[in-house]
Amino acid sequence: MPEALALTGCEAWTPLERIPDALLLAEGGRFAYVGPRGALPLPPGIRKVELGGAAVCPGLVDLQVNGLGPEAVLDGDPEGLLRLARALARRGTTSFLPTATASSPGDLLRAARAVREAWERQQRARRAGAAILGLHLEGPCLNPLMRGAHPLEHIRPVDPAELERVGGAAGGFGPSGRPGLRLLTLSPEVEGAAGAARAMSARGVAVAMGHTAAADDEVERFLAAGARFAVHAYNRYGAPGSGGASVPQAPGVLPPGPMAAVISDARLMAGLIADGVHVKPEAAASLVRMRGWARVALTSDLVSDRGLSGEAAGASLEERAVRRGGVLTGSRLSLGEMLPLYKEWTGLPADLAVAAATQHPARLLSAQEEVGRLLPGARADLCVLDPRTLEIRAVLAGGEWASGTLPFAAP
Repeated sequence: MPEALALTGCEAWTPLERIPDALLLAEGGRFAYVGPRGALPLPPGIRKVELGGAAVCPGLVDLQVNGLGPEAVLDGDPEGLLRLARALARRGTTSFLPTATASSPGDLLRAARAVREAWERQQRARRAGAAILGLHLEGPCLNPLMRGAHPLEHIRPVDPAELERVGGAAGGFGPSGRPGLRLLTLSPEVEGAAGAARAMSARGVAVAMGHTAAADDEVERFLAAGARFAVHAYNRYGAPGSGGASVPQAPGVLPPGPMAAVISDARLMAGLIADGVHVKPEAAASLVRMRGWARVALTSDLVSDRGLSGEAAGASLEERAVRRGGVLTGSRLSLGEMLPLYKEWTGLPADLAVAAATQHPARLLSAQEEVGRLLPGARADLCVLDPRTLEIRAVLAGGEWASGTLPFAAP
């Protein structure tokens, strides 16, 4: 059981409000109090940690993690997922969706079972690390021309029976899952996509569009069926008849095709990979201005150094991204490393920038009472930040310091 902690000497960004001179009490891995320091006496005997004027925000919530370093979700290895969870926590991500991409039916089932087993081990052991919130299934039901790094041989039509099998292997569907299928990405133009969106939304699964060059009527049917997220804005969004080309990242311009809905449709939240490779800084800033800060969620799209499938052949490592065969496969930056870039590019106040990596993704998953906010009863996840740069100085995950100590130096 994590020790009880009293964190003082900080400004808390919940992120719904700023609390100067805040006190946060963590007991049993959850917040017991978040508020002004002067409003509550410290419990006797509690360990007090003075944070020296730092800012604290909720731990970061990542909707799309394909892997990191040597670990790949498609390896289907529960112990590898736990190593991944610990590595993420050290970088500020305290809850996440392991993401399985287009692969064979057998590989997807193995990945789903591994997610469930790793989650079960987390529940039993309560070890420090990022909490597994469930499975994100991106594909295999994608537009072949817009597939990007997803292997063509594994792109296939919607099969409701396969979705049932994958969800069952992951532990169910939506917030009631253990941990279950929580996010499903489909191309709206794929036959059966609207029906799958309707069925999965009814069971609490967040449905997203991506890898698409759908016509306006196809996008509308998909959104009317319950889709409410768009993965990695600008990346693999084409216009109908574009032959697989993504729309240009032209700041201030409403592009043709489904990317127009990503920017303008009030039903959608837009995912953004803020690494400067997937999306240019000026395009990211324009998206936030046109979409509105409250409808953008940062996602890392982190990928193993061995690529999506975990096979090293052909993977090319760059400073901020991974490519395979010249195709952009994923990012090498975590949310904690993207957050300062996002704030710099958009000019948002720090607390509003933080919301894109905390409250917004949690709300998409209907998990905002559990993660993504600093409030009593929520999981005791937080990042200690430099209030000017948003550089992460320490991470509390489930009431325990991610490194096992407090690696913090006052600014």
